[in-house]
Amino acid sequence: MKNTRIYLWVLLTVTLWGTSFAFSKIGIANLSPVHFLFLRVLFSSIIFGLSLMVIPRSKKIISLKDLYHLVFLSFIGISGYFIVQYSALKYTTTINASLFIAISPIFVALYMHFSKNESINKLQGSGILLSFLGVCLIITNGKIDGLFSGTSVIGDGLMIINAAMLAIFTISTKDLLKKYDPFVIIAYMNISALITLIPVAFTNNFLSKTSFFSVIGDIQSKTYLAALYLAMFCTVIGYYGWYRGIKELGASRTSVFNYLNPLVAAITSNLLFHEEMTTYTFLGSFLAISGLIVNNKFKNNSPKKNSSRQQI
Repeated sequence: MKNTRIYLWVLLTVTLWGTSFAFSKIGIANLSPVHFLFLRVLFSSIIFGLSLMVIPRSKKIISLKDLYHLVFLSFIGISGYFIVQYSALKYTTTINASLFIAISPIFVALYMHFSKNESINKLQGSGILLSFLGVCLIITNGKIDGLFSGTSVIGDGLMIINAAMLAIFTISTKDLLKKYDPFVIIAYMNISALITLIPVAFTNNFLSKTSFFSVIGDIQSKTYLAALYLAMFCTVIGYYGWYRGIKELGASRTSVFNYLNPLVAAITSNLLFHEEMTTYTFLGSFLAISGLIVNNKFKNNSPKKNSSRQQI
């Protein structure tokens, strides 16, 4: 029964995250990626800050050494992560963006193979290759020369980096979740991200050509509503559900739920932007998600044999 609740939390999370691409696109139509991200993180930090006030002090204490780890996670999973994602959405569709985020379990599998000594068997390798071919088909839209031409390749490339960042974020939270409550961790991460975004959002730099002060009067009501939706549902509720999943189910099993991201994103983007999937997008999606399913279904949980020990 406990696992059923966790699965429902993670399912809710990926459903909300599937809608996030469309709402993010609404926001960055009116603001730069950095300014819209600041607005979203500001709203979520206010919600988290108010919530922390009613949490017992004993649950809110974090050691100094873990604080450095938390700041890193706030960059890889919030500030840096969304700057890359929002920049990508300037050049690619919400459907493509969600498809590339869905390949994050592949990066998790590769990381576990090279860093955690968990071998990738032949079937897993076939699944990874299948996903890679699907991704290439989506990027090129069936044309080989499309891999290096067009504006969408910039956004697609950034989204692949985004998927890798999500994989690192998912894996790197495990140790903190053994010690602290998931809600407290994500609350501190958001507040940390807000602090690091302030000097970026309120100065002229390569990420933001103007200060947030100079654009605040031009922000449209739909932009505020999009930021508030993302803060409440995709950050506060979504990240909490994701962290609960990682804590109870593990990083690999939780990351698999990203398969549902493209489906929700496709429905949402079609309703809001009338984006349509081409034949190559359908075929590429089928290959990519089939490869992910094969990779997960035939996962080898046994550690790789240590060759040095065999020689001894």
